[in-house]
Amino acid sequence: MPNIHPTALVDSQAELADDVTIGAFCIIKGAVQIGAGTIVHEHTHVHGPTVIGERCELGPTAFIGLKPQHLKADPNIGELVIGNEVTIRETTTVHRSIVAGREHATRIGDKCFIMGGVHVAHDCDLGQSVILANGVLLGGHCQIADKAFLGGGCALHQFVRVGRLAIVGGNEPVTQEVLPFAAIRDRGMRGYNAIGCRRAGMSRESIHGIRSAYRSLHSHRRIDRAVEEIRKSVGSVPEVREMLDFIAKSKRGIAPSVGGRRNVFDETGE
Repeated sequence: MPNIHPTALVDSQAELADDVTIGAFCIIKGAVQIGAGTIVHEHTHVHGPTVIGERCELGPTAFIGLKPQHLKADPNIGELVIGNEVTIRETTTVHRSIVAGREHATRIGDKCFIMGGVHVAHDCDLGQSVILANGVLLGGHCQIADKAFLGGGCALHQFVRVGRLAIVGGNEPVTQEVLPFAAIRDRGMRGYNAIGCRRAGMSRESIHGIRSAYRSLHSHRRIDRAVEEIRKSVGSVPEVREMLDFIAKSKRGIAPSVGGRRNVFDETGE
C-alpha cells in the first residue's frame, strides 16, 4: 500500500503504485497516476490529468500539473507527462498543456533535474537529462533537447527551442533559438559547449567538426553563407548535420554570434 501521510488529501481518481510516498499536507487532485518508488514531499500539489513515472522526487511545495496560465485555455483539458527518475524541487511550477490529448501533453523526459523556483509553462517539451537551475522561466511551447543546461534565472520566450547539449548562462534572456552544442552568454552565442561535448563522450572527429562549424558561424555575416561553408567543410559529421537540420527548421531565428567581430545572423547584410 502507498505510504500516505494522514494530513494528505488524495483524490479517489488517483492511481498510486504500492510503494509511493505522499508527504504531509500534500494534495493529489483529479486523474493522477504516480509510478513506483516516487516520493511526493510535504505541501506539494499534483493536479490531473497528470502521469508521473517511477522513482521521481517532487517538492516540497512544488505545484505540478496545475491548469495553464493562458487566457483562452480551457482549465478542464490538457495533460502533463513526467518520465522516470525526475527531480522537481521546491516551489517549482509545471503546467498542463492547453490542448487535449496525451500526444499534446506538456512533457518532462527521464532523469531531468529541475531546481527550485523554476517555471515550466504549458506545452513545453523537455528531453532527457535536462538540467534547469534555480529560477529558470520557460514560456509556453518551449522545446529543450536532451542534456541541455539552463543557468539560474534565465528566461526563455515562448516557442523557443534549445538544442541538444547546449548550455545557457545564468540570467540570460533567450528570445531566439539555441543551436545544439552552443554556449550562450552575453545575449548571444559565445561558442560551443566544449566541456559538455567531452563529457558526453563525443569522438575527436565530432568535436573538431562542431568547432569548425562554430568558427564559420562566427566569421560569416549571413547565415546562408555560413551554412554553405559548413556543408562543404564538415557537413558529413553527424553532429554538424544535426546543427544544420536545426537551422533549417528554425522559425524564430538562431541566437546571434557574440564570439566574433560581426553578427553572424544579420540577414540584411548591414
